[in-house]
Amino acid sequence: MKSLTKLITTIAVTFLVAFALTLSAEAASWQDHSPDQNPDKPWIVTFSKPVNKNTVSKRTIYIKDSKGVTKDNEITYSDSDKKVHIAPPAGNYRSGETYTLYITQAVENTEGTPLKTPVTKTFSIKAGVTYDLAHVQANGTTTVVEKFPSFEAAASRMNSHQVVLFQNRIIHMPSGLISTVPYGGSSLTILYTDEKLNNQETYVPADTELVYVDSTATSVKVELAGRNFYIKPQNAMMLPSQTVTDRTHYKVKKESLYHLIYSHKTQKYAAYEMGAAPSFMQEGIKYYSTDGSHFHNETGALIGTAHQYFQYLPMRSMTRYTADELDAYIMKQLQILEESNPTTYKNATTRSKLIGLGTELKRIEQESYVNAMHILALAQHESQYGLSKRALENNNLFGLYVRDDNPSNQVFATVSENIQELVDSFLNKNYLPPGAVYANGTNFGNKAIGMNVKYASDPYWGSKIAGHLYRMDRSMGGKEIANQLKIGLTNPPSLNVRPIPSSASGTPTMYTYQKMGMPLIILDEQLPEAPWIKIRSDKAPYGSLYVHGDYVDRLEWQ
Repeated sequence: MKSLTKLITTIAVTFLVAFALTLSAEAASWQDHSPDQNPDKPWIVTFSKPVNKNTVSKRTIYIKDSKGVTKDNEITYSDSDKKVHIAPPAGNYRSGETYTLYITQAVENTEGTPLKTPVTKTFSIKAGVTYDLAHVQANGTTTVVEKFPSFEAAASRMNSHQVVLFQNRIIHMPSGLISTVPYGGSSLTILYTDEKLNNQETYVPADTELVYVDSTATSVKVELAGRNFYIKPQNAMMLPSQTVTDRTHYKVKKESLYHLIYSHKTQKYAAYEMGAAPSFMQEGIKYYSTDGSHFHNETGALIGTAHQYFQYLPMRSMTRYTADELDAYIMKQLQILEESNPTTYKNATTRSKLIGLGTELKRIEQESYVNAMHILALAQHESQYGLSKRALENNNLFGLYVRDDNPSNQVFATVSENIQELVDSFLNKNYLPPGAVYANGTNFGNKAIGMNVKYASDPYWGSKIAGHLYRMDRSMGGKEIANQLKIGLTNPPSLNVRPIPSSASGTPTMYTYQKMGMPLIILDEQLPEAPWIKIRSDKAPYGSLYVHGDYVDRLEWQ
């Protein structure tokens, strides 16, 4: 069997420029030193066979500085695990410092064969690296006006028309937008809750627009879904306000609210109808919002607040529509698609995997307490109305076990089996019960609350599916929007749910909402024990429970 050290290649990656050095099987290290590397230098080590991930850690592949201090480098994989990506540490390497990359013999391939000998590589970082204060023009052109030895010094001198550059890249600005970019072998940008980038909360794909809040040399503070998060500087393409000509916004058309998502990479818009237009909005005016509820004008002034009902409607609700009505809607919608776009939706009325699902969806609703309309809307969105390749060939309507960086071809014997898997192994196990591993609320939501926090990388996944529900209800007669449930959001960071309207000593806790903003269905708020209110349980057996009304904010609908 060939040794795992048969081929190890290091690639200095700068966009499309590559420089390769090959290591022979006999060599124990790269003999030449690599000077004048950039502070954000990434390394890619290519092995001749796939690496056993269980043998790769910060103890078996690591980088030390000249004082022997081990750096905190993130390790990722690509090319069927033959390539190990070693990202620079947070804040990058120090200017003028020398480092050593170590690959120990504890690294094994997937067949269990270890490296024959340990491998080392020394490299040094360019000396005299500076942080540059620069003027920025509307076309994005920058002109350096002064150089500083530290980020803090440059940032303290910045005015409203300037930016701070590091190696000709904007890393700090007064205001603007962020467009996320791939980094470290992943297309996803991790959103952290802390400035030190220790606590991962959620993630978004490349080319996602975020509102810039602030930045340091080691992190970028952004706003999304009405919340502040932190991302790595390497994931942020900064767009100063004076350079922004187009951006994501909302507009009104024929009493409906449309969301126009702008791609800063392609400079094109993608739009969808997300719900009813709030009464304070007018046609022909652009509105801006990071959460789809609080809307501002171009000057940043708050114009009004309005929540979309279906974006916050918990899945523990029950639809008023029957199986026959759902089936009739499915056929009506497929016929519209087939007639309006005969190429994409060719023979939709005979091929779609959604046909005849009404009875199955209502069965799931009754037995598993997951709204039939929610499941159908999710299937429509994830499977192109039951016509995607995965739906037609694998009976996978929901993209189960399919991830952005690791596509899978999970096959189900029937669509019914696929729906049951969604409910049993995903929704009722990991997403909907309070305290579950991915519990962030029982609604579709956004990147702040709901399933959207963990289920999908698309930050607008929840509002897009809410749009499906809105149009579905409108098509079937509007029973849901005309008979809206009372919905509230929890306001403390932790809220106990009781079997009786009391928190007296000895009263048990049925479960606890462990985050602020969790949606709940209010069944009765006129109890004799006011301000206690009756709510629908989010946990089996899904009956009635109680919370203190002072800890619940009622949502008002437009």
